[in-house]
Order: sequence, then structure tokens, then C-alpha cells
Amino acid sequence: MNVKYTVRIAAAIGCALTLVGCQSAPPTQVGDQEAGAALAAQAQARVDAAKAPVAGGVPDSSPPVQPDKFVILIPCSQASEGCAQPVKGAEEAAREIGWRTQIIDGKDTASTQNAAIRQAIALKPDGIITFAINPSSVQGALAEARSQGIDVVASSATASDLVAFADNPTPEAWRQSGSLLADYAIAETDGQVKALVLHDTGFDVLVDRHAAFVEQLQSCATCQILDDQTFTFSDLANSVPRLVQQMAQRHPDFNTIYIDYDYAVPTLLQGLRSVNAQNKIVLGSDGTSAAIKLIRDNGGQTATTAFALDWLGWSNIDALNRILADGDPQDAAGAISVKLIDHEVAQDISGLWSGDTDFRSGYRKMWGTES
Repeated sequence: MNVKYTVRIAAAIGCALTLVGCQSAPPTQVGDQEAGAALAAQAQARVDAAKAPVAGGVPDSSPPVQPDKFVILIPCSQASEGCAQPVKGAEEAAREIGWRTQIIDGKDTASTQNAAIRQAIALKPDGIITFAINPSSVQGALAEARSQGIDVVASSATASDLVAFADNPTPEAWRQSGSLLADYAIAETDGQVKALVLHDTGFDVLVDRHAAFVEQLQSCATCQILDDQTFTFSDLANSVPRLVQQMAQRHPDFNTIYIDYDYAVPTLLQGLRSVNAQNKIVLGSDGTSAAIKLIRDNGGQTATTAFALDWLGWSNIDALNRILADGDPQDAAGAISVKLIDHEVAQDISGLWSGDTDFRSGYRKMWGTES
């Protein structure tokens, strides 16, 4: 179902764009409606481009594959598909080039993630790849890995001197994953967004996504951010549904709600159901299979911005191979694109979004492993 809304609001920029708990705006004037429609048309053009098939992305060349390597893969949590699925992709890519892998679950917390890295170090691997683990949260373990001469790639993490490489996906990709969701809401509401926003402060990379969503709405003079609240991963089961309920009760006229990642959407929907908040634009990101199913089946989520999660795993094996070959890992990072998936796009996706291209064949050709 393609949701459209017509909402009576005014620009009220000083209050609506930056503050929590603003008062209701006066009735929208004709000029506001025209301005909103113009902004919506611009946003729709960006949305349409982000929904179109993605072409290319695999690097053209690579250093020689380094033989007989042993790599340990550490997801932030095996329970979260956004962390676990790239690990599966990395495992698959490693097999392609004859590398041996082992998975150690990071189990959600900084202490268990530190322990996982130390466990990995004891196994004397050639490299470690972490997935959605902040280097700043595991500094002690990373210092031990460096002292042992073990290269660490931190996937889905911000740049850090503590590791050999991070920034994959790139900061720009993270920003696009947020700004495109704001564009989607602007287009769907004819430039009359009234948004509730929830941001997880526990993942450094989500700062860019959240900031880009907020900034894109702030560029829409006829849109409002009614409430912007924070949470952490450990809050999902209990605190987030209650927080969503409270936000929705404070601002019953909201039409859009954003949360940083798809894994949190079911708890958000639980909070909305508790106050019978229906027909809202519900936005998440990452492109998990559960989110795509919800969008396809009208199950409560409206749109997501997706990374091809398996492809992300392959690109991190590419990055580590470049490091081990004394090459530049940055050449591996630009492969990951952002796709906007709504109800229309989701009809053609079963399970996860694959990237719209046969990226596996691209890597096999680059590595010379095609049969």
C-alpha cells in the first residue's frame, strides 16, 4: 500500500526543526502547500533514483589473492541479521579464495566483544574482521591484536587508528541511508512531515545516518521533527516500546516515525500498536529480510534503505586481502550502494536484496577463481 498523507501544518522553523515537544503549528497557508509540493517533487526524484536498479560496483582489479589465510569473523551479535548476514557473505567469499574462517559471536555488549577478540587472538589468525562493533568500545583487545601483528578490519564502523581499516560502507553511504528515508517521507506527505525520531547511541556509524535524516528534514521548511529521542541496543525489548508509546501519546498528530535500523522496528511497532497509532510511515534501515517481508506484506514497516548484506561480507574479504598484500583497502570500500525499498520495490525481492547485480561473478573474475 502506497501511503499518502495531507497534513495541515506551517513552517514554524525555529521550533519544529530542532526542538523536542514543540506546540502544534497554525493552519497551513496556500504558500506553504505550494512550497511543500515543490520540495516533495524534488524528494520524489531522489527517491525514484534510489529505487532504480543498481549497476556495477565490484572493483576492476585486485592484488593477487594471498594464499592459505585463516580469518576470524566477529559479528556484533549473531541474533541480529544486520550483523550476522555480512559474516555469512564473508565466510562464502573466504571459501572462494581458499581461506579458512571461524565465527565468534560478539553477543551484543562491549565486554563480550572484547572477550571475543581476545579469544580470536589466542587462535593466531592472519586477520580478524569485526562487524558493527565500535573500535572505541574494544580498544584493549584491539591493542593486543596489533601487538601480535594481527590485521583487523572493522566493517560497519567509523574510521579509527585502532584498526587496519574501517569505513566500509563509506560515511557517504551511511548518510545516504538516512537522507533517502527523509526524502521518502517528504515525498509521501507532499512535504508535510511530522516526524518522531529514535536514535541508538551505541553504534558510532549510526551518527551519520541519524544526522542525515534529521538534516534532510530540516531542509524542508514545511516539515517538523516533533520529538527526537535516544536509546541503546539493550533497551529494545522493554524500554523502546514504552518510549514509542510515550512519544506517540505526546504527539498524536505525527505521521512519520524513524528508527536507526530494521532490527528495532518490531519493538517500535509494538509501541505503536499499544496506542492504536495506525497508518503511519514507519522507517528503518539496513534491508534485513524481516524488514523487506514487513514492507512487502503491509506488515507495519513502510520503507527501508538497504545495503546488500552478503555483498558487504565479500567486500570486507576483498579489503583484508588488499591489506595482507600491502595494497590499499579503500579500493574495496566503494562497492556498497544504498537501495531504497518500499512496497513497490519489495514485491520483486524474496529474502534479502542481492544488490541488483551478480557481484559474486564480479569478484570471482577479479580474483581469477572463475571455473
